[in-house]
Amino acid sequence: MQGLRTIFHADMDAFFAAIEQRDAPALRGRPVVVGGVSARGEEQHMEWFTVTLALYRRAFRRAAELTLKNWPVLGTLFVYSVVLTGAAVLAAGFGIVGGFLLTLVWAACVGSFLYLVEMIVRTTRVSLEDFRRSFGVYLWDVVGVLFIFWIFFRIVTPALLTTPQGPALVLGIYLAIFVFFNAVPELIYLGHCSALDLLRESYAFIGENWIEWFPASIAAAAAVYAVNSLPLAGVLVWLQTGFTALLVYFVMVMRGLLFLELHGTTRRSRAFRHRVG
Repeated sequence: MQGLRTIFHADMDAFFAAIEQRDAPALRGRPVVVGGVSARGEEQHMEWFTVTLALYRRAFRRAAELTLKNWPVLGTLFVYSVVLTGAAVLAAGFGIVGGFLLTLVWAACVGSFLYLVEMIVRTTRVSLEDFRRSFGVYLWDVVGVLFIFWIFFRIVTPALLTTPQGPALVLGIYLAIFVFFNAVPELIYLGHCSALDLLRESYAFIGENWIEWFPASIAAAAAVYAVNSLPLAGVLVWLQTGFTALLVYFVMVMRGLLFLELHGTTRRSRAFRHRVG
């Protein structure tokens, strides 16, 4: 019969030793080795759950404060709607050239929106001057990402649709793109990467933080959908539209704050920060 194995795990980054020295000041400046049975199972899961709930609470509360503080930004979504409608009318008579121009206008509006979200997240305040200069800040970043996706879908999608399982494969690819590139908007204005690096960074970020990222994002998006789907009439429709616009900003600010909490950290480091307060 094979004997029981003994596993020795050496934690060389001094995390546990630092905790012991914090709790017992007499140990500071002395060699410290910490041993024992590591937390497993339900204890680990409960700690992760507590840390994640605290993270959500901070992100949602701060996002609500910042969105209400900057409530006039809801008007920008109406401006984008008017600009895109006018651009679509003008582009209709120019064929493929009009289509490219309409894409540029759409990318400028998306870039403007992301810049305003960045100003809320980074500086807590958006001014009219921010809105005026916002349309060109991330224009080419958005265009670069759109171009990569456009090339991919022009080449890959038609080829896949010729196979018997083509529709299912295309649906799977669309789902994978939605999941793994979900953090691209935040990386555009917080990461400042090139188009290809944006996709690579988003893939890595989602791979490491998907369980923390998606519940909050999906819950917030569901709230926007629920408010926008209410069967209202008359003046209430205008109130519904304005509140939906404000909710959209709230969701994106919350995502930005959550991204800052998660990016460049690990579950272990977040647990440590939570313990030390």
